[in-house]
Amino acid sequence: MKRKPKVYIIKLNRKMLILLTIIVLFIIGAIIFKEFKVSRIFKYQSNRTIVIDPGHGGIDGGTSDKEGLLEKDINLDVGLKLKKELLVEGFKVIMTREKDQSLEEFSNINSSRYRRDLNARKTIINENDPLTFISIHVNSSKKSRARGIKIYYYPTSSEGKELAESICESININIYEKYLKDNTLEAEIIPEDYFILRETEFPGVLVEIGFITNPEDNRLLKDERYKTKVAFAIKKGIMEYLSGHGQGDG
Repeated sequence: MKRKPKVYIIKLNRKMLILLTIIVLFIIGAIIFKEFKVSRIFKYQSNRTIVIDPGHGGIDGGTSDKEGLLEKDINLDVGLKLKKELLVEGFKVIMTREKDQSLEEFSNINSSRYRRDLNARKTIINENDPLTFISIHVNSSKKSRARGIKIYYYPTSSEGKELAESICESININIYEKYLKDNTLEAEIIPEDYFILRETEFPGVLVEIGFITNPEDNRLLKDERYKTKVAFAIKKGIMEYLSGHGQGDG
């Protein structure tokens, strides 16, 4: 006589069902997170574009000193130096401007010249789908003692903050510690609701590379070697930031 196969029935109580449900949800969540992380890393690995935005230009000189040194010229000089640094590392670099010009003619919004210029910069950044962008500026203050490099990020952007922190650390090491050998100075990161940080769709920062109104910073902003070191330090900060987002060196 052929025996019937035994059927085992497992009865689960309420606690076991809850535990099983939690385990299943955890496994599903881990799979989803892994797929998201892989897709994000792939995006960074397949894209090597960085946008550099030298502030002001053309009719808009930005801030200045009594001798006629203009912010727009310093911004462009450092922007071009940063471009060279990034090209060496294999990045594709887009400049919002590569000469002394303002950008309002490239915007079709009905607004002031200043707003059209900012809108054009935002559009260039958003249309090029960059890994990140760097807007370069020079600071000024009524207090001549104010000095140093400031890095601004949008308050609710966690990636912008990470980028600011990486650039800040690189500047402290490569500029203040190694180059100027001044342990009394430190770069500062500041959350700020600037248009170029708020209206762009990609992580970025605005870097004020010194105070034109401070005698020592003013001297440095005229020094080619200092500006080259600043560009190098910004690049190293960018690369450190990207290494944590699946984009390795080179």
